Amino acid sequence: MEVLLVGPDRSVAQVCGDDVLTRLLLAHPPPGVRYTHLATALQAGVVARTRWGRAWLASLVMHSRPPAGVPYAWSGLPPLPYRLLGRVWPDRPDEDIQWLRLRPGHGFDLVHAWDYPVHLGRRGSRPPVVLHTGTGNTDLLTSYYALPPALTARLARRDARLLRALGVLHDLYSTRDAAAVVVPSRYAWDLHRAAGVPEGKLRLIRLGLDAPPEASLGTRREPGTVRFTLVGHQLWRKGGRALLAAFDRVRRRHPEARLTLVSAVDPEALGLSLEGVTIHPGLPRDAIYRDIYPATDVYVLPSLAEGYGMSAVEAMGFGLPVVATRISALQELVEDEVTGLLVPPDDPEALARAMIRLLEAPALRARLGAAGRARFLAEHEVGVCQAAMRRVYDEALA
Repeated sequence: MEVLLVGPDRSVAQVCGDDVLTRLLLAHPPPGVRYTHLATALQAGVVARTRWGRAWLASLVMHSRPPAGVPYAWSGLPPLPYRLLGRVWPDRPDEDIQWLRLRPGHGFDLVHAWDYPVHLGRRGSRPPVVLHTGTGNTDLLTSYYALPPALTARLARRDARLLRALGVLHDLYSTRDAAAVVVPSRYAWDLHRAAGVPEGKLRLIRLGLDAPPEASLGTRREPGTVRFTLVGHQLWRKGGRALLAAFDRVRRRHPEARLTLVSAVDPEALGLSLEGVTIHPGLPRDAIYRDIYPATDVYVLPSLAEGYGMSAVEAMGFGLPVVATRISALQELVEDEVTGLLVPPDDPEALARAMIRLLEAPALRARLGAAGRARFLAEHEVGVCQAAMRRVYDEALA
């Protein structure tokens, strides 16, 4: 089965989860499937970008209320208009509409659009399309950018009308011509169903990650300390301020405790105690797997807004107990008192209590970590998830 994968891959040292997941799909295709990434297909000439102006205008119109500090970017735009747009309208969400044309003889049986809305020509002249997403734009506008719910709903209705009129396939707003919409959590399932996506098109498949080898588990040796870790590019959204405040409380009772932050953050801008804290401004994923997770005792993800929580799942793969906030998909990925502990968001006191509890109870750490590893292998290991994806592809082609 030949599948065109339309997904991001920015090929930089520190990338977001979407890039990591695209690369994992390419590295671990489902049985009997061969992926061709969009960039490769464009280079080979079997796919072409078209309707530049229409794609640009549609991207510009979507979510036109600008949240502060979110730069507009669209990789397909010619350099000069892109630079001009960045000056005129610097603060609005990314919305990359991939307006594509499959050339005759392209050879693709199916199109898998991961995290991108796509336009692929007239219905009936294109292969089946499977849309794949994390959470959905409506949730991001409310949770990440703090837009009022009424405004978010109004923008969503307008965007849906726009995309349907243009024939753009989108996981949340325009799914009529999609064969299936794959979501990674029950939380995302409920969001899509509430937005009007037919339940018969929804498929729940966890985000597949490569399993750390057994040899990398339980290898840390740092006598007399317990090390907590947070990996997250956007430190404030990941609850970094609450974590540092909580860790300060932990250190007053246990000065031997240590904290590792893997995040692009200016330490001087934190304005909080950094005693016992090690900061890595940016590390590639293989270095995090090799050096960071194996040196960790407890993983902490006290996010204020989270589409999924991929780093918490990665930590579970390493057999680590996870402390996370009771929000969005995190509260189903981390089962309270089974694979970790859940706390309210932005609550340093509750976070500190959970951290101290795990610091003082090695047996509890071991029990939660073992349960997390078992959950990872059963639900999140890339082979399990890709086998499920193959079944979705077969349904789409039936």
